[in-house]
Amino acid sequence: MAAADEEAETTDWALPPEVEVLESIYLEELRVARGRGRWEPWEIGITLHPATAQDQDSQYVRFTLMLSVPPQYPNKAPEISIRNPRGLSDEQIQKISQTLRSVAEARLGTEVLYELIEKGKEILTDNNIPHGQCVICLYGFQATQPSAQRPFKAAPSPLQEREAFTKTQCYHYFHSHCLARYAQHMEEEILMQQEEREQHLAPSPRQEVGVQCPVCRETLVYDLCALKAAPAPQQPLELYRPDAKTLQHQEELRLIFKRQQEKGGIIDPEAERNRYFISLQAVWHQGQRPGKGGPGLQDQAWSSAVGLPCPFLIWWLLSFSLQLLLIHAKLPLSHW
Repeated sequence: MAAADEEAETTDWALPPEVEVLESIYLEELRVARGRGRWEPWEIGITLHPATAQDQDSQYVRFTLMLSVPPQYPNKAPEISIRNPRGLSDEQIQKISQTLRSVAEARLGTEVLYELIEKGKEILTDNNIPHGQCVICLYGFQATQPSAQRPFKAAPSPLQEREAFTKTQCYHYFHSHCLARYAQHMEEEILMQQEEREQHLAPSPRQEVGVQCPVCRETLVYDLCALKAAPAPQQPLELYRPDAKTLQHQEELRLIFKRQQEKGGIIDPEAERNRYFISLQAVWHQGQRPGKGGPGLQDQAWSSAVGLPCPFLIWWLLSFSLQLLLIHAKLPLSHW
């Protein structure tokens, strides 16, 4: 009797037939974890990409949409979470989550899973531009600012005209020019390491070592000639101007440095280097004037600039005095 009641409740439940329709549409892309009973939630996951007519090289953003469907569905909205985002900022992810939740709340009482999936694809299509910085040059990807009416929208054409960037198979983004310089440098480094290894070790079959992604260390697949042909990224020309907080912090550090310097807590390398040195500069006799071909040049007495350490000078004087004493001890008194 209980089994029959449960089967009847399952038959009246709208979720199983809706999931079957979704599986027939998205095939292997859709992952479904069915609950063991009518009163356990179902977990539905799918990785979404922009709609680019199967051109995967033009898909620069993605995320995995996870839907936890409660037993009260469709009278209760599913819990929505975004996992493994690529090319999206934290602000964009938060806005996407809010938009999908608003759609789910507005469609209470009706099947909404298909609409949520398609809405996520639409948002990614409108925001098919990577957000963030090129980790090689630390400059962002230049693009126009999105409009206030469509917070996810950003025009892709100005970006493609102004800058050339590359998406790796691990969904990390670099300026094509920067990636070319990095790949060429790493190829030279790998070749140099292999030659050094062959010189010090017994010759062995050379193993192919590829250039790794500077973010996740996955082996990259690239066309170096095509990357080198790309123009250099446009760097901002604005000069750095510290804000009031930074200037205040700099002033505090300057006062601390000055106080430590007055107390002798700061070591000056130049002063320490010259502490025990004596510098003998050119010395002119009183009344003499240096002149070109003038009188008195023969009497000019000057020494070239010489720097002698004080301990060495004392040692030299003592050694010279000791030699004089030894000479005096060997010669007869009549000689003196």
